[in-house]
Amino acid sequence: MGARIEQFDVWMAGYAGASVAIFIAGTQTLANVFFDEALTDPAANPQTLSSMSSGGVSFGKFAEPIYIGVPYQMTINSTDETGIIRPPLTTMEAADASKSTVQVAGGTEERELEDILAETIDVLDQGVFLPVTNPNASSATNAATLASAIGIAATLGGGHVIVPAGNYTYTSVSVPAGVVVKGQGRDVTTLQSVFAGKVATISGERAGFEDLTLDGVSLQAGSIGVYAKATNEIIMRNVLVKRFETGAHFRGGKRFDFENFYIDNCVTGMKGHGDDDASGGNDGDDFMYNRWNGGRVTNCTTRGVHLAYVDRKCWHNGINDVGFENNTGTALKVEGARWTDLDGSWFAGNGKDLEMGDEASVVADESNQVIGFHMKGGVISSDMSFTGRCQDVLFERVELADGTYTFTTLDNNILALDCTESLLVALAGADSTKFTRARSVLGDAPATSGVTTGNVATEGWAYELSPGERVSIEAVIVANGRNVNEYAMYHIGRPAHRPPSTLNYDGQTANFTTGQLLTGTTSGATARIAADADAGLTGTLSLRDIVGEFLDDEVITDGATGVAIANGVLAHQNAALLGATTSIQAAVESDAAFACDFGVTAGKVIINVTGVAAKTMEWTVSARVTSA
Repeated sequence: MGARIEQFDVWMAGYAGASVAIFIAGTQTLANVFFDEALTDPAANPQTLSSMSSGGVSFGKFAEPIYIGVPYQMTINSTDETGIIRPPLTTMEAADASKSTVQVAGGTEERELEDILAETIDVLDQGVFLPVTNPNASSATNAATLASAIGIAATLGGGHVIVPAGNYTYTSVSVPAGVVVKGQGRDVTTLQSVFAGKVATISGERAGFEDLTLDGVSLQAGSIGVYAKATNEIIMRNVLVKRFETGAHFRGGKRFDFENFYIDNCVTGMKGHGDDDASGGNDGDDFMYNRWNGGRVTNCTTRGVHLAYVDRKCWHNGINDVGFENNTGTALKVEGARWTDLDGSWFAGNGKDLEMGDEASVVADESNQVIGFHMKGGVISSDMSFTGRCQDVLFERVELADGTYTFTTLDNNILALDCTESLLVALAGADSTKFTRARSVLGDAPATSGVTTGNVATEGWAYELSPGERVSIEAVIVANGRNVNEYAMYHIGRPAHRPPSTLNYDGQTANFTTGQLLTGTTSGATARIAADADAGLTGTLSLRDIVGEFLDDEVITDGATGVAIANGVLAHQNAALLGATTSIQAAVESDAAFACDFGVTAGKVIINVTGVAAKTMEWTVSARVTSA
């Protein structure tokens, strides 16, 4: 059966007498067109349109209906073009095609249309489901209709239950294996419930929600937005859960698929617990191998996310690219959880960013103690606290922007690797010395190497000190003759420092206090005051931990009472070696072949290597810096 070309079935203004060429879609080949739907009576191609005038306007249309059996496109008067038009396979009017079979291109299995269509269940097809704007809307009726749609999908082995745009009240619902309740978008479709219990229970694997908002409306006491126990592969994609006492509570579960999952305005945002549920049947599980990619946790009053050992392991979980913002309580609490990864996540505006420690009970295998926490990238901008075992806790390339970090009764060091640390960060607690910092480029760093053939000193390695920085450097140097059977090996050490930079001032109205943070009120530059040579109205400050550049004649203040006017700009000092070079170990085949020693150039400490003419020496320098 052919499809009727509708474009010129009626009179079209401006096309009187126009020539219409009909091409097979995507080609310059004229298509076969016909006067009858059965495609047996050929028609001319191109077609010349009939003409008429009315009210001074000319019109054109086909003289007779034209039919075609393939996708096509048209050109009018060799200038105007249509896009590709694809006729339907058949009208199917008044026909039952539910048992019709189709086969995917390239496939071998035929499937009935009703089976394919049944994979998506529209809640509106299953009963009354009314938005809150309708005066007849009923939470109980909506819940029954939603449950019916979910039940049909479950009977078919799973599928999507489609909920239209709008706000809909309901009581509670259970989502079984393979069923995903799908709206039209986060904040486009909203399911509201003030039920004081488990509102949405996910009871089977590969089940969950997508493209919608679950709203508890009033933080009803005892309300849990999403609940599951020992359920694996839960799906939450582009979902917002808000205004419940507990946004989501998982008593165990594995391999969750969370993509763009948002939690807002709950007492506790999410509980990811290793929990056997001792009071509810001992049928919980470990909470493990779960990944949450994208989203935010905001405005929670007690905790944003709680990863915890209750009486089962909570381990090997990852939270990636998730923001913790404006939670008045603790944004993330890690309690006895192991091997937790945060990648690219950030903390901003929270009462406390992170709390980490062991779960309180005594466990024989110590599986309730924190081992393995790795935050890579992102920002910490408020307080953190650490207690207990805290083994292998690592912050890598994290911006430590602000906050007080408290360390009490801590068994292991906390390592900040390649992090940037603001002057606003403060350490507290009896074990604050266990917060250690390292630079990968300063530790077991890739070695520098080269070749020397002369007796002119060559810079083999260098490290630039910040103003006020003190370092101890250990270096290993190995040289091996390329054209001679000679070698040299050194293990040398040397302390060095760079004096603080100085800034003159005048017009002092209040004295500066050493140890305070100096700020330029115009430039915004900051620095720590190491010393003050005060001569009354004038003086010179010695500064370290400098961020930015102070401006001449700007007002400078400290965090106590000091106020003056900058008289010039910073004067940076050169680095200086301390003591003598210590040769910890040396094995030299020929003293005349190769030598090395420390030196300084401006603000840098360098290691010079020197060879001898006619003796080509390949050398490698590896250095370790301990800095304060």
